[in-house]
Amino acid sequence: MLYLSSFKFIATVLKKIFAISIFVLLIKVSLFAQSVSLEPIASFGTRQGVNMSFVDFSPAVGNKLLYGYNGGLVFNYKGEKFFGIQVELNYSQKGWSEDLDTIQNSYSRQLNYIELPFLTHIYFGNRDLNYFANLGTSVAYLVSEKETAEINNELYIHKYYDKKIDNNFDFNIVGELGISYLTTIGTFQFGARYYYSLTSIFDYDSKTIDYDSKTMPYNVSRNQVINISLTYFLTSKK
Repeated sequence: MLYLSSFKFIATVLKKIFAISIFVLLIKVSLFAQSVSLEPIASFGTRQGVNMSFVDFSPAVGNKLLYGYNGGLVFNYKGEKFFGIQVELNYSQKGWSEDLDTIQNSYSRQLNYIELPFLTHIYFGNRDLNYFANLGTSVAYLVSEKETAEINNELYIHKYYDKKIDNNFDFNIVGELGISYLTTIGTFQFGARYYYSLTSIFDYDSKTIDYDSKTMPYNVSRNQVINISLTYFLTSKK
């Protein structure tokens, strides 16, 4: 629980950093964007990374980070100086693992999604080195899941055990900060990203509430993900 609490604190700090950084970037680039022209640049690439995810439950469930893969194809288009768009098609593994401390049970669930992020790309720097922020939305569809459980104490089980995910679609707000470097063999882009889900994976029905806290339905059950990735674009300096 302490581990997850620390992660949630870090996630909250990251969200604030994203917001402040994007605000500063918008002010900075707006001072120059109108006076500088740019020949449009379209780039295709591949993105590979790792997800560190948990599910935000209410009522709270003690869970810890679940690590998974995130990667796919990327298209980046820069039509104006300092501004562009970035569209991706990714395979993304999300989910959660329960933190049961001294209880001799174990439980985790991996959720495998196909996701489509659509992002505004804000950047500045010199010809070879750029700092960037991506901000936008993402829609994902659940294609498979894997539930792993070992139950030695029946007193410590949750209502979602053996329950199918109710909502296959997952809608997210996405923020990312990073750095890109143009080389003779292509452009490398490294970024840290946060996905804040707007969709609960389980439906909530107040009519079915059982006031035993171990079986109470969850009015919130949202994926939360920090992602670290490296992207390679087929663009190179001449």
